[in-house]
Amino acid sequence: MLNSIQVRLTLCLALLLFLPGAWAARIVSLAPNWSHTVSAVGAEQELVGVTRYARFPQSIPDKVAKGELAVVGGFTDIDPDVVAALKPDLALTASGLQLGLKAELEKRGIKVIHMEESSLAEVYAKVRALGEVIGHQPQAAALVDSIRAGLDKVASEYAGHEPLKVYYEINYLYKCVPGADSYISELIRLVGGEPVFAERAGMAPAVTWPEVVQSDPQVILLPTWPGATGPVFDGPEAGSGTTTLAEVQGRQGAERISAVQQQQVRFIDSAVTKQAGPSIVKAARLLAEAIHGN
Repeated sequence: MLNSIQVRLTLCLALLLFLPGAWAARIVSLAPNWSHTVSAVGAEQELVGVTRYARFPQSIPDKVAKGELAVVGGFTDIDPDVVAALKPDLALTASGLQLGLKAELEKRGIKVIHMEESSLAEVYAKVRALGEVIGHQPQAAALVDSIRAGLDKVASEYAGHEPLKVYYEINYLYKCVPGADSYISELIRLVGGEPVFAERAGMAPAVTWPEVVQSDPQVILLPTWPGATGPVFDGPEAGSGTTTLAEVQGRQGAERISAVQQQQVRFIDSAVTKQAGPSIVKAARLLAEAIHGN
């Protein structure tokens, strides 16, 4: 016969087993923003795998360098077998480029949280979902509140600036821009920019250079990142790396664009701006400074 204390202990153990997140002890992050988010909600010790592009916080690449954290691949070259070998309780995927990977992992019985990065609201919802699953709800809520407050502060600093037409060139070869389904479009508007072609559906809709010339942006933003090389126009590596000011200035009709005429072609660290997580506030500030020439 169980006494009252034993009954209470049994009930507590049962509740712990079925509380959201109580089971999640091994997490594989398949996108850099997720790695940063897991760390920011206080669960970095539960990470067992990340991508080679996980830069933030510094403790993550440090653990990789020490062999304390496995690298499962880049972003589109991740082998599901490598992920499964880590025996994760939870995998974290991002964007339409990883939907196939998401489906394969779920087929293997691995729980997946997927972030499309289509809007700030969607990012916030997925951060909260992570907190719910791993039992870090207060930390996830605090992270979302912190991002919101940070964005409000940046927006207030640039509220009086004249809106400027911005062409954010995601790739110099396969030209595309942040579209209607990208939180980056929201950030550009939030800091006083008017992203050209952002009404087009998708996260990164295609554009043509003649369309860019016709749109006459006042600012052109080009992605770069630590160790970036390029540009590469031919062969299997075509489109890799980043481009140069000279290449942009030499494009047909570039001399008719206000941004080129006024020398408002600028580089921005896309390893930060493309991080839908704790780096969002930093991304907004980088965008603001690049757009307004601070």
